[in-house]
Amino acid sequence: MKNVLFAVLIFLNACSSWKQGDFQKSIDKSDQEVQPEVDADKSLLKKFEIQSVQEKPKTELDKAPQGKAISVRPKLGPIKMPARLDQKKKDAAVKQVEAPKEIKPEFPKDYPENLKAVNQAASKVWAVYSPNHIVDQKIYLDIHYLGMTVGKIMFTNKGKKMINGKEAWHFHARFKSAPFYSNIYELDDTVDTYVTTDQFLSTRYSLIQRESKQDIDDLQLHDRDQLKTFWFFKQKKSNGDIKNKQDENFIPYFSVDPFSVVFFYQGLPLKDGDVYEIPLVNKGKILFFHSTVEGRETLATAKGKRQAVRVHATTQYSGEHLKSGDLYFWFSDDEQRILLKARAKIKIGSVTADIVDD
Repeated sequence: MKNVLFAVLIFLNACSSWKQGDFQKSIDKSDQEVQPEVDADKSLLKKFEIQSVQEKPKTELDKAPQGKAISVRPKLGPIKMPARLDQKKKDAAVKQVEAPKEIKPEFPKDYPENLKAVNQAASKVWAVYSPNHIVDQKIYLDIHYLGMTVGKIMFTNKGKKMINGKEAWHFHARFKSAPFYSNIYELDDTVDTYVTTDQFLSTRYSLIQRESKQDIDDLQLHDRDQLKTFWFFKQKKSNGDIKNKQDENFIPYFSVDPFSVVFFYQGLPLKDGDVYEIPLVNKGKILFFHSTVEGRETLATAKGKRQAVRVHATTQYSGEHLKSGDLYFWFSDDEQRILLKARAKIKIGSVTADIVDD
């Protein structure tokens, strides 16, 4: 029996090699805009409908036929060209313009007092956030468990959309189990989150899981007008049984969702010793990411050695997907703050995601 088990382990490790190009082809075939199929109020869905960003009105120069020049007379005299700025000053100017404005939310009459204190504390974290997100940037990571590559994940920034009258970043992820692991249990998950571009506040989050024994559609709408979250959940099992859930609760004004928190870290200073208490909303509940920047180190990756900053996050949450425990993130120690590695402790060992391409 030991010999058989040993042979099986060797076989699985041999099959764990999964080419990056094959993963890309597999998600290209199915990576279309998909929406969760849940039973939700139509008026609420309409309010959080995803819309394209309206283009700015065209100027006279834009309307001019190609190849023909036109003259536009300035109304306020000659235009003075600004003095040339060096790159550091340009970067500082951009960050200054893009920095979120301080907002003091208006609380409903029945808003919980404890959440007011949460908002007060979280506002200090959001005050030091500065957006540095790159459109169309893609990050690929291999997911390892027990020495095997059991899946791959791709993160990307799909640009800006409009939701509930607010401009929002659209962050997208695809996760697929490796071919050898799919023979045991197949996973094909899609995650989409939308956060406001001015203050990085979660607006809409969806998780679509297509698995061997069940399909899951999870939609969460975060209404900053009412300071409430609306959760809709549908689970279809292999035997045909369907389970529907929904919930509605107050949330902190300053809060993110389980996926966008990774991108939120990218905009924080991440200085050694920094501590961030980040409210996170998931499935109608609130948990807190107690995040500590533990320091800098050199990280060996498939892309070579990279300088990284390590963040340790602890939670106390009993949900189905975010168990109580420890999470570790390694971000590139530069302005982009690319996610290089992540590790989560589970009951048996840990699951690790390592960057393979960006």
